[in-house]
Amino acid sequence: MKTKLLLILFFVAIWSTKAFSQFAFGVSPGLGLHSSYLGYQVNDKVIPYVGFQYLNANFKYEEGSEYSYELAGSLYIPNIGVKYFLTQQNKIKSYLSLDLAKPLLGGKFEDDGEEDEDFKETIDNLSMWGGELSFGVEYFFDENFSLGGAFGLRYFHLKYDKKDGASESDYGDDNYNFKFNMSPTFSQISLNYYF
Repeated sequence: MKTKLLLILFFVAIWSTKAFSQFAFGVSPGLGLHSSYLGYQVNDKVIPYVGFQYLNANFKYEEGSEYSYELAGSLYIPNIGVKYFLTQQNKIKSYLSLDLAKPLLGGKFEDDGEEDEDFKETIDNLSMWGGELSFGVEYFFDENFSLGGAFGLRYFHLKYDKKDGASESDYGDDNYNFKFNMSPTFSQISLNYYF
């Protein structure tokens, strides 16, 4: 019953905002990662969106015909967020944006053609997530295109947790864990399309 009620409320909300609603698409070039988002402007203030970033790296080292190793990895960063427009002055709109991301890491390490299972296990035991809070402005050249700039704070959390208490070495059990947090500021330029 609750699911039906929530679906009805969702469709009523979408139907009632149909007169104003439009899709939004934006791209932001960066130094290492480029990002993009696709959103749905439900009224003149709110745009919920989903975004995606991707990074791939591959490194191979060979020493004659006797020794070689190869390291390959991929980082997928899907995110969800919301942009809230604060004020409008002529063709300029200011906004706040909140974004949550769940990075997914994949990779392998091969030593002389044999895959290192410890490396694979290490990747499997990593947990990451992040977020962004930013303030920005968009200048609307017309009602369908804007150039934006934003400044904000990113938060990144990395956790490694390996629990394998079944075997004990000379140094105790094999339980390892660590946490790493980082909060750098960032700035970005974006091209935004509304259709």
